[in-house]
Amino acid sequence: MKNVHKEISDFAYFCSYNNGCHGYCLQGAFFEKSNNGELNMRLPTENIALITGDSILAGQVKSYSTIFPLGGEGWHKLRLVFKHVLTGTTDALPNILGSYLFVKNITFRTSKNETIFAAPGMSFYHVSYLTNGVEPHYDNIVANGGTFYAVIDLPFVLPMLARKEDLMLDSGRYNIVELEIQLGGLADFCRTVGDLAIISTLDISLIRSKGCFTATGKPVALPYIKHVTPFQAVTKGYVDLESARDLCVFGLFAAAHDLATWGCVGNAYEGVPADCLTDISFQDNILTYLRHIQLGTFQEERAHYSNNRAYTGMYPWIFTREGSIYNAYWTGAKSELKFVVGNGNLGTPTTPQIDLVMFGMRQMRD
Repeated sequence: MKNVHKEISDFAYFCSYNNGCHGYCLQGAFFEKSNNGELNMRLPTENIALITGDSILAGQVKSYSTIFPLGGEGWHKLRLVFKHVLTGTTDALPNILGSYLFVKNITFRTSKNETIFAAPGMSFYHVSYLTNGVEPHYDNIVANGGTFYAVIDLPFVLPMLARKEDLMLDSGRYNIVELEIQLGGLADFCRTVGDLAIISTLDISLIRSKGCFTATGKPVALPYIKHVTPFQAVTKGYVDLESARDLCVFGLFAAAHDLATWGCVGNAYEGVPADCLTDISFQDNILTYLRHIQLGTFQEERAHYSNNRAYTGMYPWIFTREGSIYNAYWTGAKSELKFVVGNGNLGTPTTPQIDLVMFGMRQMRD
């Protein structure tokens, strides 16, 4: 690479530096000067299939580890594509987002005892929606059968960050990584199961970049997405959140559902999405970052981030708005950390249940 700069045209040189770039752009690659004056190359992003058409069963816990290549590439995201073939004639009351409800939990762990993701499929649906500004792809579940696809992306890189390599997973750090998926049942697709039957398969692909860490340096932290056990706002108007010196939060969201029509207490994301919360606060023992915020503010926040003004039941707040990980909320040295709903003013309907998700970064372990 020592003589690459001699072959770069004056036009490429001019365009790169006049756009504030600290390197050279050439034919889709990125070259950045190292300390010794050489040019390092960041290669384009690629998508490789890891497994295709793997059979999955209702109630099963699937574990994958040997399929993952750990050659030092930078991982952008894992993409899970679920295909469900449903047959039935007496099933009824379909859940449109049943393909996501069917995925009860996704956990991603590393050989260094790091847990990066621990959340249901619906959590990743919402994270993708809020951070990408577009709804993930899925087919609406309907009664009496059909073929339905749904995509769940597990993001190691969040679009809000200006420097993607800050959190991009360095696969060369690990001897093994494990993806565990816990699956639900037929009632996740249709609330009246009837004679419903299902055949499901899963495709997993890896979106990654080679050479990215040579060009820009190693990541500084790990991505982190955590789902908090659902709580009922009428019986407990707050939830205690994790406080740890190795945890910083980019954002969080509460998803509120009305259980009056359907859904069971304690089951994640069940019920009808509802704008039923008010007077929301986020506070630690020192400061209050949200103070009795009303529904209208969250309607603007969710419309801004998702491009959907009708994103019912969603209450998001983003701390990291300037593209830097240093704009995150550090949870360390806090004796308490609470997400609070109302002062007894819990709104209507009277049976709201709240799923809360935090997403941010954690310190890497040796």
